[in-house]
Amino acid sequence: MSRGAHRLTDLALGVRLAVGGGRTLRTSLLRLALTTIGVGLATAVLLLVATAASALDSRGDRIAAREPDTTARQGTPVFVLEHHPAWDLPVEYLEPAGPGAPVPPGLRSIPAPGQLVVSPALAEKMRSDPSVREMFSQQVVGVIEPAGLAGPNELRAYAGGTGLRKAEYVRTVYAFGQPSSLDSVPPQLMLLGGIGFLVLLVPMLVFVATSSRIAGPERERRLSALRLAGAGAAQVRRIAAAEALVGAGSGALLGLVLFLAVRSLAASAQLAGVTVFPADFTPKWSLVLLVFAVIPLISVASAWLGLRGLIVEPLAVFRRGKPARRRLWWRALLVGSGTAALFATVLPPGGRSAGDLLPFILLGTTLLLLGVPTLLPWLIESAVNRLRGGFPAWQLAVRRLQLDSGTPSRVVAGVVVVLAAVVTLQTLLGSVQVGANQDRRSYYDTDVAQISVEASAEDDVIALVDGVPGVRWVEPERWVAMRSPDDGYVSVVVAPCPLLKYRFHVSGCAEGDAFVASGLMPGEVLDSSGGQAFTVPANVGHSPGGTREAADLLLTPTAAGQLRADYHDVEALLDPAVPDAFDQVRSAVSTLEWRASVSGAAAEDTSAATLQTMRVLLYAGAVLTMLLAGISMLVLIVGQVSERRRPFAAMTAAGVPRGVLGRSLLWQNAVPVVFGVVVAAGTGIGAAALIMRALDPKSELLLDGGFIGLVSGAAVVLVLAATAAALPGLRSVTKLEALRME
Repeated sequence: MSRGAHRLTDLALGVRLAVGGGRTLRTSLLRLALTTIGVGLATAVLLLVATAASALDSRGDRIAAREPDTTARQGTPVFVLEHHPAWDLPVEYLEPAGPGAPVPPGLRSIPAPGQLVVSPALAEKMRSDPSVREMFSQQVVGVIEPAGLAGPNELRAYAGGTGLRKAEYVRTVYAFGQPSSLDSVPPQLMLLGGIGFLVLLVPMLVFVATSSRIAGPERERRLSALRLAGAGAAQVRRIAAAEALVGAGSGALLGLVLFLAVRSLAASAQLAGVTVFPADFTPKWSLVLLVFAVIPLISVASAWLGLRGLIVEPLAVFRRGKPARRRLWWRALLVGSGTAALFATVLPPGGRSAGDLLPFILLGTTLLLLGVPTLLPWLIESAVNRLRGGFPAWQLAVRRLQLDSGTPSRVVAGVVVVLAAVVTLQTLLGSVQVGANQDRRSYYDTDVAQISVEASAEDDVIALVDGVPGVRWVEPERWVAMRSPDDGYVSVVVAPCPLLKYRFHVSGCAEGDAFVASGLMPGEVLDSSGGQAFTVPANVGHSPGGTREAADLLLTPTAAGQLRADYHDVEALLDPAVPDAFDQVRSAVSTLEWRASVSGAAAEDTSAATLQTMRVLLYAGAVLTMLLAGISMLVLIVGQVSERRRPFAAMTAAGVPRGVLGRSLLWQNAVPVVFGVVVAAGTGIGAAALIMRALDPKSELLLDGGFIGLVSGAAVVLVLAATAAALPGLRSVTKLEALRME
């Protein structure tokens, strides 16, 4: 027989062992069914993750396609000014410079002045909420097509405008469309998003590996018998690979069926405002092929990993001898490599973009997450070998762990990997969000509405806001950028005394006064880029400093004289007793369209909202992966009970009560999960600390002990609940009929 025929014979034998290799066909099919369920669940989630990645990629391409390109070129430009009547509602005002001006994606033409084109979601909101319609004085003439929207629920509008070319913040746009780039994404959000992706990906890969090892010791004893009968090492590997591929193939098919069943539901789901069009929810073939290539590779690699003992000492494996002591070096190397990859982002000085840091952080995080389940069996083996005595159930559990710590470790591996990933991401989210809130509180006053205005609209804004209920006073504020004689930057604020007293804490202010908050000296001549000069008055007071805004020179309007401002603001002090005062101010200035924009602590910040979105996604992902871990764990525990049916039957026949056996099973899985929780929490906190230092060396790491304790407790409860749910299987293998069979 040729070498190729021998190999095919080995593969065929592996397939036969997978579907009927046990002492009974029923046992083999049960083992195959459990493997199929475990691999199928993981495959379905991996396909959903791949599809979500494709959908988000298409979403990002549409966002990039509508980004203005201000590079000067031949052709007629369009003037674009972005305005936010509400924090989550961007309105792009457009004014073409002439015929042939570029049109944004999703529009058929540029709306005329007084016209408004809205997204379908905004149109629906206008119909259901009259207050939203009152934000706009224009006539709605159409809806934005999908090519111009990030998702079906996006709130967005385009409006025609006049006089934009003279506006302060207008952009002259020659085309629409920018290449998609990670550099435009805020670094914290990019890194958090990448780590969030790992929260789903890595546990699924661990599920595939652990599901492929269901009834592993029983399979290894069969293969060791073949090894003793004369099969070579290569033959045994081929037989094991074929046996693993049967479970991987059936699991992959089940996963595909599950994915197709839930695909339409997942496409219409909305998580914290992030939506995609159903047409986008189609995975790329490259990602699908990658998933169906990775599944069998992991299954075969996991099966081959279990052959180390029987290749060298098949007789010991066949006789259920105690396995050789586990080696630490390669497990420590995995964890050390992950730590080194994260340290590589910390040790060099700054100057690298988030795109440069992302590969190191993702690699390091992945290695650390994979290091948790690989390190766990060694830790358990080292610990339980020192345990002696105890009540009967405890002694049975400890003795089982001393003989084989790998199977119980695989049972809880998925849960502890999820726990490590969730702790890492939650610690990062909490730390970044606290930093963002501190920055926001240091910039905004909770009792002030700050209105950025065009110079020509300043008086109109004051007139409109002055009569709004809940407004104590409204004052203009002007900023001028100047330079001192030694070429240092000097910020100058021109405002009436009420605003200077409240905002900058000056005392004894009267019209005509001036105050310095830095080392400026009376008589110094300041220059601006516009060619105007200003001499610091001889009689100046001193600002106490330490305020929310940094200003070097404070002037009342009389002291400023004819000094022209670079930026114009109007500030309104709000009455805390009127909770909707901020909204009323925003509504009052809405008639000025793009000429006035309201901001303040009462207005949501998009970065804070994005962090909150990611927090919701974290909780949703944690719940999903924990549930999948629980289901996978239940499958593994059922396989564990089936694998040990002979020892259970023998102990029952010897008079050991079922209750003792059940409690021993609980203890057998409780010990690994306790070790796993400690390792996972430590790994998650350590990884988060290194990543936060890479993001910002001055940032503060915030540990949410309540959350970490909650998810750790949930992991322990999940393991015990899954074990308890598998106890009916223990009763079935210790029935009288089962005892006679064994």
